[in-house]
Amino acid sequence: MSAHEPHISAAEVTASYKGVGRRHVALRNVTLEVFPGAISALVGPNGAGKTTLFRVLLGFLRPDSGCCRVGGLEPVEFRRRHGVAYVPEFPAFPRGWACRDILGRSVDLAVRPHGRADAFALALERAGLDHRTLSRRARRCSNGTQRRLSIASALIGDPEVVLLDEPFAGLDPPARAALRREIQRAREGGAVVLVATHDLAEVARLADRIVAMSGGGITDTRTVTANDKLSVADLETELFGER
Repeated sequence: MSAHEPHISAAEVTASYKGVGRRHVALRNVTLEVFPGAISALVGPNGAGKTTLFRVLLGFLRPDSGCCRVGGLEPVEFRRRHGVAYVPEFPAFPRGWACRDILGRSVDLAVRPHGRADAFALALERAGLDHRTLSRRARRCSNGTQRRLSIASALIGDPEVVLLDEPFAGLDPPARAALRREIQRAREGGAVVLVATHDLAEVARLADRIVAMSGGGITDTRTVTANDKLSVADLETELFGER
């Protein structure tokens, strides 16, 4: 991947889905470029279109109009060939599966056989699970534990595209710090990282580029330089006009 060419691009994308009695337009003429080796943050209120944009980029939802490419391919084709590290806002695990089963299956899917033992150990470290929790059913774990498990599973194999939807929700301060390190490590490895979040404090810490969304469209973009010192108040004022 070249750092000078977008690895994810959307051009004039409009997308809708069937609602009660009518179709609901969730994205309106969205144009976006996301570059490798950078962390881009989607910010905006509930219903702004962030999760729908993720669904389009993953190939789960075909846009009504416009063009979307990931690694030069249609999103579905890219996902089938290369995989995407995707963590939804509300992780869901198979019934009856223990945390150990989730990590083990994720390793099997992402890593060649000779590297699976090391990959499982790394995933376990990322998830921060003790051996007792590892044996518990994932659905019976706390929301924070489920989120750590989901993020650790998604990052197995060092994927080149990482999409995280509200990844900091439900995490305590140590888990937040650990996740920031993992996101930064993915960026340093050249991955494309796109984070949708309400947490402007984390955006101020992490983002190289900030994209504000509202009403299904992009309302503002901001590139963050090394000299910028962002605060939550600065971002609220700049992106949303809050004072």
